[in-house]
Amino acid sequence: MRVRKAAIGASALVAIATVAGACSPADTESRDPTVFVQSTQFAPPPAPITDLVPTAEQLTALYNATTNYSVREEDRARRLEGPSDQTTLRIARAWGAQPSPQYIQFTTVEPVGPDMINATGQGRLDRMAPYPVGPIPFVRSNNEWKLSRAYVCGILTVFANLPDPSSSTQTAYQCE
Repeated sequence: MRVRKAAIGASALVAIATVAGACSPADTESRDPTVFVQSTQFAPPPAPITDLVPTAEQLTALYNATTNYSVREEDRARRLEGPSDQTTLRIARAWGAQPSPQYIQFTTVEPVGPDMINATGQGRLDRMAPYPVGPIPFVRSNNEWKLSRAYVCGILTVFANLPDPSSSTQTAYQCE
């Protein structure tokens, strides 16, 4: 009988210990959510173009950097004619948010006036066949070639007037 009572007592203790263990936390780690933050890597912008007459390759890199969202917004804005201010940042943001940005490769550079150049070449968009583009104007400002603000604002105005324009091209720019 004693053995039986001892077995029942031991079974009861094991059951209590099991229930108590199941109700208590198995680990002592914090249940607070943990956030892992990884820095965003941006593509480097092309070097500023200070040559007297830029090459088609230099203008290709400059133009495509202005629509490339992997390039930091401030760097894209510095490639546009105008002051480095909030208005130019909004223009750069809207310019980079085109519905389907095209890749342009310039082949011809033509001076058209003091500190003004037009570039022509080919554009590519998604799976379309290459098509002619240009002339696209560039201006020399503070000894550096930049994409013409008037050109960018003209294209953004066209996008803003399309049926169902994106909200970024409709409200994010103010061309002066």
